Amino acid sequence: MKTIDVAAALLLVPFGAALAEGPQKDLAAAGREFALQVCGNCHLVEKGQPAPLLKPPAPSFGSVLARREVDEAWLRTFLSKPHGNLGPAKKMPNPLLADFEIDKLAAYLEQMKSKAK
Repeated sequence: MKTIDVAAALLLVPFGAALAEGPQKDLAAAGREFALQVCGNCHLVEKGQPAPLLKPPAPSFGSVLARREVDEAWLRTFLSKPHGNLGPAKKMPNPLLADFEIDKLAAYLEQMKSKAK
């Protein structure tokens, strides 16, 4: 019986990384959808999206992610605080994001950043 248990465990080893990666990919996909629906009104989230409503648009996600100081901790802090003092007109609204929304956006932005490298 133990031989069967060991064999079954060995068969699952190659799938472990894919299974662990799954929830993070789903979170990033949900973050992408959220970013396009909410942030995309002002920011260019990704190429091919409809033009942002804000004229001129706010900084693109790509330009924000290119900044040296931007990492996951910075993103989480930034997204959890009011942004009203940002931009040329100082009119970035407070997004009032819930923790689960920040989790989705942070996962998506981290995925974008890793792909850009």
